[in-house]
Amino acid sequence: MSTTLRVFVGEHWPERPVTRWVALDATGEVVQQGESDALHWPQTEFCEAVMSAPQVSWLRTDIPERVSRLDLQQVVASSLEDRLLEDPDQCHLTLCARDGAVADVLVASRNRVRNVLAQFTALKRPLSALFSELQARRPAGSGCAVMLAAEAAIVHRPGDTPLTLDMPDPADPPPLLAVALQSGNGAGRDPIVICPGPGVAVDLPTWRKALGIDGIALGPEYRWHVLDAGAADLLHHEFEPGQRRSNLWQLVKSPALVAAGALVAYLVVALFQIGVQQYRIGETRDRIAELFRGAFPEVPAVAPLAQTRRQLDALRASNGQLRSDDVLSLLAAVADVLGAEGKDAVRSVTFEKHRLTVVFAPPWSSRLDALQRQLSARGLAATVSGSQNASALVVERDLSR
Repeated sequence: MSTTLRVFVGEHWPERPVTRWVALDATGEVVQQGESDALHWPQTEFCEAVMSAPQVSWLRTDIPERVSRLDLQQVVASSLEDRLLEDPDQCHLTLCARDGAVADVLVASRNRVRNVLAQFTALKRPLSALFSELQARRPAGSGCAVMLAAEAAIVHRPGDTPLTLDMPDPADPPPLLAVALQSGNGAGRDPIVICPGPGVAVDLPTWRKALGIDGIALGPEYRWHVLDAGAADLLHHEFEPGQRRSNLWQLVKSPALVAAGALVAYLVVALFQIGVQQYRIGETRDRIAELFRGAFPEVPAVAPLAQTRRQLDALRASNGQLRSDDVLSLLAAVADVLGAEGKDAVRSVTFEKHRLTVVFAPPWSSRLDALQRQLSARGLAATVSGSQNASALVVERDLSR
């Protein structure tokens, strides 16, 4: 089962090397968490990072509805050019949502992303993904949510993009929160849910008095490492990681490893069996050659089986017996193959130079291939010749066997 290390990257990391981290299993559940420098991070299969909210901006812009994927990045960059705090060439843009002609874009410093990647590579923890804290999951069903993060407050207003506010004191409302709530689409009408970070105590009467709003309630604890489903990865284009993880691979990884192991085992067994068979074939050949040299000491052993048949034929002929390539032997083989059905199959037979040519009647033309295979199984070489009206088989002893 794969595990993932998710590290919080604040504005002052790695100058301040101690940071929060969590180790997640394949289902996204936390199996270990802590706050330390890189020397005490657990070993995992993948490593991800979450940049703190102040390091990334979430902007919304209008773009043409019909834009090719190849041109989308350039179109988004052009539409945001007047709203970027840095030179456009120094900004790294990530499209995180799109609804028709409206696009939501995460904007980060290109140099900062490059430095973060370089630091993790130097630590031998190459990043497989990089996210923004602005993508942390908000409470389900809440209207306006204020997430009290470590370095800022993240304000989620209905219909608006997340907003990052400085928060000098985690226990007190951010100075600009009241203005932000009044300027949102909800305009102060939606209930407000406060999600404090670990160890942060929120005094609701103080918040209600400072904001002049009674509809404030405490929500679940804010967790920086729990991201929205489908959170956009900041590592793309020039920052595309070499070790890109896919969800599909996570699903098929275990079955694929089992299948690969079974295939390797099958190949090992098959290669072993082939080796055994080759060894046995070699032993048989050596034995045949040894027997041939014992039976015919004056004949060099080149192809012992074929040479034995030739020697036996020569001995039969010298003793007045039939050779295996005599006309009667070849006719007997053809007759055995034809059987009772071949009574009217043969039109003519000729024999010359140990070759028997059998001409068949036209209805048998389509069956010559089958006859050829049967004769070959009996150690004879059969060749189809002639035309459709006078098809023939040339039969002779296969001297190579």
